[in-house]
Amino acid sequence: MTPVRSRPRSTIFGRMTSPLIRPAGSAPRTRPDRARASRAARVALAVAAVALLSLVGRTTELASAPVDERPSIGAAPDTVRGIVFDSLGGAPLTEAFIFAEPAGVSVPTDSLGRFLVVSDKRVERLTVYHDALDDIGLGAIVLARPTDAARWTDVTIATPSLTTIWRTVCQADVPEDENRGVLVGSVRLADDRTRVSGAGITAQWEAILPRTRLRQAEQRSTRSDSTGAYALCGVPAVGELVMAGASVEYESGAVQVALADRPLRRIDLVLAPANSRVDRWPTITGRVVGPDQQPVANARVAVDGVDSVVIADADGRFSMVRVPLGSRMIGAQADGFAAVAQQVNVLEANTPEVIITLERALSIAGLEGIAVTERRTIRRERMMREAGSLRAALEQVPGLVVQNIPGSDDATRFALYGRGRNLSIGTCSVQLLVDGLPATLDELHAISVTQFAAVEVYRNVSFAPERFGQFAENDCALVAFWTQYGLRP
Repeated sequence: MTPVRSRPRSTIFGRMTSPLIRPAGSAPRTRPDRARASRAARVALAVAAVALLSLVGRTTELASAPVDERPSIGAAPDTVRGIVFDSLGGAPLTEAFIFAEPAGVSVPTDSLGRFLVVSDKRVERLTVYHDALDDIGLGAIVLARPTDAARWTDVTIATPSLTTIWRTVCQADVPEDENRGVLVGSVRLADDRTRVSGAGITAQWEAILPRTRLRQAEQRSTRSDSTGAYALCGVPAVGELVMAGASVEYESGAVQVALADRPLRRIDLVLAPANSRVDRWPTITGRVVGPDQQPVANARVAVDGVDSVVIADADGRFSMVRVPLGSRMIGAQADGFAAVAQQVNVLEANTPEVIITLERALSIAGLEGIAVTERRTIRRERMMREAGSLRAALEQVPGLVVQNIPGSDDATRFALYGRGRNLSIGTCSVQLLVDGLPATLDELHAISVTQFAAVEVYRNVSFAPERFGQFAENDCALVAFWTQYGLRP
């Protein structure tokens, strides 16, 4: 089976300039996906060209036709030096794969993004591959040798800058506020062939009002164009959001997206009939592995839209039957590891094997014998020094909504809400635990903030350790508060 990450992606920037806007309620058009690799390569070259002209500051010609691989008479060995730079991340692109033609020489970039190509033929073209290029929808960067360059040294290859992305994709200048992020992708049906035009794409996130520090839900929407491609501009450049696609007849599940390293992400969505027959839902299989790629036994795996949780076997393999079609979130959790959730596109047939990689659990310094099994862990020092209070610290956790208790004027007393299985914001009451046991809000508020040592936040009880999940009364988020006494062995 083929892991999800290994599926080839073609660039989509070239299809972002003229989205097809349809009146609400109109039926989308669908058409077979006829994209070819050659077209994807040409688009990638065009985007790379714009980036190089703006970032390198010198004229560079990118080839749009195959390189003439006929060896030149008396061709001498060639040496090409250069650097690959990630303009969106603001750092050199390390461990990139450089492929030189026509000799077919390949080399990696070092920790500073530098590369050295030594070829027995004159190098006419360089192609750069990296997972980060897939993540932003570029696929690859191709650079052709200038026709008048006897020697090719000090080559700089760069990804497009955020300014270039906004002017090319969004047809606007980069905004000055924090909502500078861009999502791009394609929308197709679960048959994995048919592109959907006119589909509505919506992203929702939580924003903190600058003056009141209160949270409110914000969203951006767009529609896919005639090729099924979309661009959603003006989302947070850093943070987490939830997005989904829908049309009159089709819809996807809710997908969580984290923007951290780069303000640009490619998210492809798969839509399925809103009322598809359960007996047509497929079985998905996969493996749960650790950071060393070794299997993780007994991991608990859950998919949104499926009530049951499956347990991975001794080889880390799992199988889940009757999974709803479309884009969904799948997650896994195991003792000693942090809970992880990622997107999976469930197709009518041949859904690729899902590989879920878990990271080792974090430890809280100074609290002996305690292993924390969730990334969202808040230490007392952060509560008091950075946030100032327990409430302020919880307000900084994406996915949690902190509100005043109705009828109370005491700002230190609050209610907690989270996301249910549909991932919509503020839809359910959070399950509270104190020192590993269920607690009420009144019991929580009775504890002095100076007694808290740490807080663990789980977005969904499916990803909480089994010792916590046994107390869950709903599918909402779970927050475990630890006092200094409860954390001691």
